[in-house]
Amino acid sequence: MTSCKATTMSVPLLELSPALWEATLAHLRLQGAGVRESGGFLLGRVQRDLRVATHFLPYELLQRDALQADFVHLSAASFGRLWDYCAAHDLDVVADVHTHRYGAGQSRSDSENPMLAIAGHLALIVPNFAQGSVHLEEVGLYLYQGAHRWQRFRGPPVTTLITFAAAEDNP
Repeated sequence: MTSCKATTMSVPLLELSPALWEATLAHLRLQGAGVRESGGFLLGRVQRDLRVATHFLPYELLQRDALQADFVHLSAASFGRLWDYCAAHDLDVVADVHTHRYGAGQSRSDSENPMLAIAGHLALIVPNFAQGSVHLEEVGLYLYQGAHRWQRFRGPPVTTLITFAAAEDNP
């Protein structure tokens, strides 16, 4: 297991609009209903080391029963649907995001079974099933290194690694 302090990474890893983040949290909150995990993929573009999210694709749209257990479960066929969706909409998977009952730490299952076992993949964990107000410093951010190793970010460093895109000026 690898830990990381804020000083080891000074550039954002993920950028998204405040509206997308709030819509994602609202969906997670509603879908989990305060009693079970929920989640999905943030889609957009990977530009060097920065992932720019523009869309959220909930797990249950890939697999209707993905949330029926106490944990998120996706079959291999769901990943085929994910890749088809990305190809059809010219998008990349930039991160996965799911909720936990209490804190934002990775479970053993999360650590051993990344949603995408590709070095550089980001996983976000939202605490308290996304109920109530969720601040970025409460979210766990995990950068997959390969071979079941992760860089873990919690607390204030998360607020520098996830940034909100500035609103576009409308003439």
